[in-house]
Amino acid sequence: MDFLQIGVVLVLLLVLAIPMANYLTTVYSLETTKQDRVFGPIERIIYKLSGIQTSEMNWKKYAKALLFSNLIMFIISYLIIRFQGVLPGNPSNIANMDPILAFNTAVSFLTNTNLQHYSGESGLSYLSQMTVIIFLMFTTPATGLALCIAFFRGITGQKNIGNFYVDLVRSLTRVLLPLSILIGLILVSQGV
Repeated sequence: MDFLQIGVVLVLLLVLAIPMANYLTTVYSLETTKQDRVFGPIERIIYKLSGIQTSEMNWKKYAKALLFSNLIMFIISYLIIRFQGVLPGNPSNIANMDPILAFNTAVSFLTNTNLQHYSGESGLSYLSQMTVIIFLMFTTPATGLALCIAFFRGITGQKNIGNFYVDLVRSLTRVLLPLSILIGLILVSQGV
């Protein structure tokens, strides 16, 4: 039975690989696509609210934007975890996290290793879980996708490697959010 399950998963992955690759190609193409009609308005609102400039970046600006955004996410995450005892969203009155443990937790979720040395729900407030753990578990894969796409653009000799913030927003709105909704619906249909 185990070999049958493994075989089904491998066949399913092979069948889905080509459509997913084609979809990702259109998502990260630097041209206007049919997806812009659906996702374009949402992305423009995000760009406007956050002040994102969609102009092209060279590799140094791209790397600087990636590092800067990760630094900001780290600082905010660390501060929320470190001072969760005095922040709202803490009905269980969970104490502030130790500085070293807060640093370790913020770094591990920022680097997408998700190492947990705290004691789950009894170690983090609701606010910390929502604004740090869930946020980082969703945005760090988008950061990784953006970096991979820039790398692929660079090694294929494209003149433009894109804009980090545009790639990040596209990763979130066009890949991860639709995929999470689809997988969520599949899991709900299976009673999970």
